[in-house]
Amino acid sequence: MSAMLELFGIEILECEYTDASEESFQYDSVTFHLKSLSKYNGMTIEVLHDWMFKVWDAEGKVIDKFYLIENDEFRKMLYQKYPI
Repeated sequence: MSAMLELFGIEILECEYTDASEESFQYDSVTFHLKSLSKYNGMTIEVLHDWMFKVWDAEGKVIDKFYLIENDEFRKMLYQKYPI
């Protein structure tokens, strides 16, 4: 089963499998649509309800975490779509 994560009409990632908990959604074996995040392709991404992304490695350790709005590529796409 595959799924896609889209935010404000911007495709963020596709994945092979998803799981939900009270705190977050987990996306396994992801493929990012944002070039700047493609280094995380194939990994597990956890997205918390405040839109913090946690990147998990194969050993089950968090190797990075960030808010999507901090990503320059996403922010540029968002502001082009919804100018302020």
